[in-house]
Amino acid sequence: MKKFYKENRIFVILMGIALVCIAIIIAMMAGYVVRSSKGDKYGNRLDGISDVEIKSEDVTKMEESILEKPKVQDVTINIHGKIINFNIDFENDATLEEVKNVSIGCMELFEENYLNFYALQFLITKSSLEESSSNFPIIGYRNAGAATITWSHNAKN
Repeated sequence: MKKFYKENRIFVILMGIALVCIAIIIAMMAGYVVRSSKGDKYGNRLDGISDVEIKSEDVTKMEESILEKPKVQDVTINIHGKIINFNIDFENDATLEEVKNVSIGCMELFEENYLNFYALQFLITKSSLEESSSNFPIIGYRNAGAATITWSHNAKN
């Protein structure tokens, strides 16, 4: 072994350095994988949500408030991260304009700082679909901080 080392000293030193470098690279990659798997699934997108957190009691109050609107049959509100989903079911005789007005009225349930943080999404359906209600279901989306709701292509006036 000493004879091999004496004859190939430079090769042995370079191989040792290469093995140390490979070990360092493997350790860094393993550390990166472990750190990335421990994080929140939303990353840092939810920073500040504790300042504008919506509690389940607030959701219940909002649902009750929407149910009081004319021609609203049922409402369900789900919150996923920074998106608030409104699933609203209307009576069959509700017009497209009435539906949009109720959805716009949902924005009044929030203070300005909530509207700047959360995106609102509306899924509007009718109790039972008829031929005259070919516009339904419709979807509306309001990005955080936006002033208006953007409606799906079949929500024409």
